[in-house]
Amino acid sequence: MRPYSLLLALILSLVSLAAARSASGDKVLVVLEPSLKRDDYSKFWKSLQDRGFELTFKEPKDRDAELVKYGELKYDHLVMFAPGAKTYSPTLSPKSILHAQFAGLNTLYVLSPDLTESNKEFLREYDLEFIDSSQTLIDPFNHPVDSSSSTVSLSPTSSLVQDNGEVVSPSTLSGGPIIYPSGTVHTTGDNPYLIDVLHASKYAYVGQDKLLSSDEAEVDKSLNAKGTKEPILNGRKATLVSALQTRDNVRVGFVGSTEMIKDIWWDKEVKTKDGKSIKTGNAAFISDFSKWIFQETGVVKIVDSTHYRKGETEPRELYTKKDDITYSLTLAKHYTTSNGTSAWEPFEVDDIQLEFTMLDPHIRTALKQDKSAVVEQGTNFKARFDAPDRHGVFKFVVEYWRPGWSYIRSSQTASVVPLRHDEYPRFIVGAWPYYLAACSTSLTFLAFCALWVSLGEGDKDRKGKKKAE
Repeated sequence: MRPYSLLLALILSLVSLAAARSASGDKVLVVLEPSLKRDDYSKFWKSLQDRGFELTFKEPKDRDAELVKYGELKYDHLVMFAPGAKTYSPTLSPKSILHAQFAGLNTLYVLSPDLTESNKEFLREYDLEFIDSSQTLIDPFNHPVDSSSSTVSLSPTSSLVQDNGEVVSPSTLSGGPIIYPSGTVHTTGDNPYLIDVLHASKYAYVGQDKLLSSDEAEVDKSLNAKGTKEPILNGRKATLVSALQTRDNVRVGFVGSTEMIKDIWWDKEVKTKDGKSIKTGNAAFISDFSKWIFQETGVVKIVDSTHYRKGETEPRELYTKKDDITYSLTLAKHYTTSNGTSAWEPFEVDDIQLEFTMLDPHIRTALKQDKSAVVEQGTNFKARFDAPDRHGVFKFVVEYWRPGWSYIRSSQTASVVPLRHDEYPRFIVGAWPYYLAACSTSLTFLAFCALWVSLGEGDKDRKGKKKAE
């Protein structure tokens, strides 16, 4: 039986190595429109498969591409590679995709200037507005030597938005330029859940990448003179890659160029205008962005949360005013081990706060890391406070909402009640003057009564003796 046991152990080890690094699952549905060749993006597919994902390819009109079946998600992630598709099967309609996203489906939209009007209308649901299909992003100063001005070269340090958690790794921020060829541009609205990831440089603008004839130039000049031409988008206003994360921690990404994911720009060496050859950062950026969308990075979970009174370890349903209460919260961050499996590690931050609220917060205090606590996975945070002198039902509320990190919310209920009749202190130190005054008054009254009674009886006896004489 020994060879069979060794074979079984080998199979189990291979399965563990092939397990996805995502915190939410490993099944990916790729919807690829027929006009796009799958082999042009082979390195992107391979990078996903190397990370343990199972890819299923479908076309926009495939009726068997169900996202939700019997109320359960069939896939954990969706890659929409169909910017030019005009019609979809009922199972891949915009309504079906939104329904699946409400159920927890992470989605990556790969777009292009060929974006159809129906797709633009659908993407407005996310509060995104795209430019006209006849326009593209142009940068006459920053592009590879052997490419046109619509093949924009973006510096990671100036075009990538920092302070977005783990959306982009530090190595990508300091890596090679990101090539953005023939891409569309969009603007983000006031949706607070949108995250800007990549924007155009200050020299890039939106326009038409073609030479105008003399007649077209005259028409264009007249339009500019009349002021009817649309305003030019450039710099930070021109968003190229953005993302959205809901309160349910469902992630949606928007990449404005299908060309930037092609194999030809995947770690390709390009020549700059000063004659230097440098490797592109497209592979690193797309890998980082897809890791975040598929919940491999930037994922934080609540391991445990509790509250208790001083001298106790178990939570109470009722606390008394002025009780010394301790609230404890344990958080863990998802990461990938060296052998490619999912694991959890401590999550160390210093900007988490606790609210003890009843309609409005009565107490707002910082949660500080408790380094003395022994936690197997994660980091323990604690806050200590006195229960307010207010009776009612309160909530321990923790909300942590930062770009690029999972949305964390914990809410627990407990009541604060007044003291019972036998819980009040028998003597109050500050009331000793009143105690002394009451005692002295009582003693004086008793002394007066005793003196009055004794003097009154003596006078009566003397009066009786005088009458007898």
